[in-house]
Amino acid sequence: MIRNKIVVRLWIGIISMTVVLLFLSMIFQTRFLYSFYLNEEAKQLERDAQKIARYIGASKYNFSAPYSTVIRRVNDIIIVTNKDTRIEFVRGTDEYKHNNVFGTLFMKAIKEEGIVRERNLMIGNMDTLLVGVPIINRGTNVKNNNQMLNDEQNKQPQIIGAVYIATPLQKLETTNSAIRLQFLYILIGAIILASILSFILSNSFSKPLILINNAAKEIAKGNYNTTINLKSSEEIKVLGETMNNLAKQLSRVEKIKRDFIANVSHEIRTPLSYLQGYTEIMLDGLAETKEDEQKYLNIIMEESIRLKHMVDEILQLSQMEEGYIQLNINPFSMDTLLKRTIDKVYPIASKRNISIKYNNISDDMLVCLGDENRIKQVVINMLHNAIKHSYNYNNILINSYRQNDRIYVCIRDYGEGIPQEDIPFIFDRFYTVNKSKSEESSGLGLAIVKNIVSSHGSDITVNSTVGEGTEFCFWLPAYVEKSIV
Repeated sequence: MIRNKIVVRLWIGIISMTVVLLFLSMIFQTRFLYSFYLNEEAKQLERDAQKIARYIGASKYNFSAPYSTVIRRVNDIIIVTNKDTRIEFVRGTDEYKHNNVFGTLFMKAIKEEGIVRERNLMIGNMDTLLVGVPIINRGTNVKNNNQMLNDEQNKQPQIIGAVYIATPLQKLETTNSAIRLQFLYILIGAIILASILSFILSNSFSKPLILINNAAKEIAKGNYNTTINLKSSEEIKVLGETMNNLAKQLSRVEKIKRDFIANVSHEIRTPLSYLQGYTEIMLDGLAETKEDEQKYLNIIMEESIRLKHMVDEILQLSQMEEGYIQLNINPFSMDTLLKRTIDKVYPIASKRNISIKYNNISDDMLVCLGDENRIKQVVINMLHNAIKHSYNYNNILINSYRQNDRIYVCIRDYGEGIPQEDIPFIFDRFYTVNKSKSEESSGLGLAIVKNIVSSHGSDITVNSTVGEGTEFCFWLPAYVEKSIV
């Protein structure tokens, strides 16, 4: 169906363009060129008529003159009249005789305008072009003793007649018909070639489009393993690669969603199980001692806090993504914030004999602009993430420094590292690289970090090598105190 539609549309488009171009070309040939050739023909007739008129004017109406030496147009009609429009000479037709009246209206136009041009049917009811010019006697400068004329009268030009030449336009019409017939043949040939071309082009376009369409249908059904191998133009290949990448991305998203549902279900089910189990023990009075009762209550409290923390993270991330959380931007010392945060998380790191080293490269307070509480949350999440993925008895290194108008913070661990194929997705919500540690995290920490940093108009980068460790870096604008003038 798609191929048929493409064939029809291409055929209609190519044929339409071909017909329009040929039609415009034919109009140009049959209209413009016809008018051009007609005008040139009229000019030639005018030149020939003027030759005859000059000859007659110079020979004092000697109509026995050999006109064939003046004009050799064998198909033309030549009519010469006197000033009273009486025919004095005619050649090329039997319809007009000597001494007949011809061109009374033409003579009037000739006297006013000096020339006449007209299309009529004077030659066998055929389309004919007629040109008429005046015969002018310009005087001889020789005085006639028998005539009492002054010099001015002898030199005054006088119209003593007219010369008309009529020529059939059949040859122009024949040429015009030949051009139209030629364009008809060209149009038929162009339609055939356009049909072949549209078929070839439709195959080259429709085949990859059909493959892409089928792949899109499979992706819509949830079959993300679909791949497209195209041998077509570069643009179509790029589209095919885009569809392949889309399928891969959707496959990853689907996998993340399944893993998230499984992880969150497990995360929620575990504390709920604890809550239910130990609550039942307390309600049934199965706690043997006060110490056991206190122990069970502590477990219920810890699991309640854990469950609340998970829900809070989900709500917080959703609010950030919707833009509901407002930042309280103020200057603060990044150096002080990092030192306090290290002291806060150090007990957690010390349980695994992991040390945290801080290096202030710029050796100043590193005052920057931002929401201090939110940035503190960023650093805590990044340190927790570094501790979780570090090897025991290892180090975490924090570097901070000023560069131009920015304050940079880099946190590096020397632990498991992140596979390159996972790096583009680590900031996605609920995404965890090490599935064995999924119980220790909801997969929301880095997503929250990314949103907080982005809300400050900043960015966070990651460099990682499997087995060697990972480094996260972010920056904030440095605070510059304005001087008061």
